[in-house]
Amino acid sequence: MKKITVIIFALTTFSLYSYSQPWKMARYEVFGGFTAFQYFGDIGGYSNGTNFIGLKDINFLKTRPGLTGGVRLQVMREVYVKASLVSGVISQSDAASSNINRNFAFTTYLNELSIVGEYYIIPESDQNYYYSIMQVRGGLRHFKQPWSLYVFLGTGGLYYHVTPRENLANSPHFSNKPSFAMVIPGGIGAKFAILPKMSIGAELCLRYTTSNNLDGYNSVYGKYNDLYNSFHIKLNYKLAHNRRVGVKPPSRRRFIF
Repeated sequence: MKKITVIIFALTTFSLYSYSQPWKMARYEVFGGFTAFQYFGDIGGYSNGTNFIGLKDINFLKTRPGLTGGVRLQVMREVYVKASLVSGVISQSDAASSNINRNFAFTTYLNELSIVGEYYIIPESDQNYYYSIMQVRGGLRHFKQPWSLYVFLGTGGLYYHVTPRENLANSPHFSNKPSFAMVIPGGIGAKFAILPKMSIGAELCLRYTTSNNLDGYNSVYGKYNDLYNSFHIKLNYKLAHNRRVGVKPPSRRRFIF
């Protein structure tokens, strides 16, 4: 009798523990989306005068597109590990810079594979989010917390190839060999749930690289490695785990329109 009591108690405890951590029912998440790149290096940049922390080096006309995709694994309620592939273009020129007479310009095609850890300052809610007109007085409102906020940091590899433009192709310091570099991405991101398994995300990421050649230009005057940042818009989709026989999933709210 005591053994039966112990078994029942153990099963009950496990069941309650499972219900208290419903995120374990959907630990994997796939995502894909669009990216916008901005480059900071030896070509281009602001012309003269004060330039607080390089903000004037940002040139939206030189923003270039890209694509991203990957998978996330939730290891704790506040912690994810993400593997992602980013492909796209960076570009810059000396027009309107302090080196306008040099007239260098380039376009670089890049592919980056990285592993990143994400820490959620505002974790995703364990409850499903949905919008209801029928059950809520006063019109369309949302239930629970539909958004989350996180910071991230990681490491990866970058493969790139430079195409020179303007006078850069004739420079003795230009190299157009396909190259590889290490990259350290870090930044901040947010998600907004639109369906129980689907959310829209946005990320702002700054990447430090081990290369000073993303623009194909090597000079004795280049003191710092190249940087580039990216802004991502993503669609995220959670993959539900196959539950075991006899174990019910946590209760879910449904969309009511």
